[in-house]
Amino acid sequence: MNFDQQVAAAGFPEDVQVTREDRLDGLLFRALQGEPGRRQRGAELLLTPEAVRLYGEGPATAMVLTRLLAEVDAGLPVAQNGLFERIVFVGD
Repeated sequence: MNFDQQVAAAGFPEDVQVTREDRLDGLLFRALQGEPGRRQRGAELLLTPEAVRLYGEGPATAMVLTRLLAEVDAGLPVAQNGLFERIVFVGD
């Protein structure tokens, strides 16, 4: 299942955008709600390379989406100076 299919299957509300960015320090996932610059809400979750190796990319992505959906359900925090709350998953 590709990322867009996983996001759709996770059941995010229509007004929430979920993105994934490959970075040197891991995979950065974002759940964003609202227009940029207008009290945009969101949360980020960084999945370290160690966590990807430990869990596998597909299961780790499913775990990340579940965690981000819980953040959405609880109410995403408002961005502070353009920065979002960040959660980090590391390998054990």
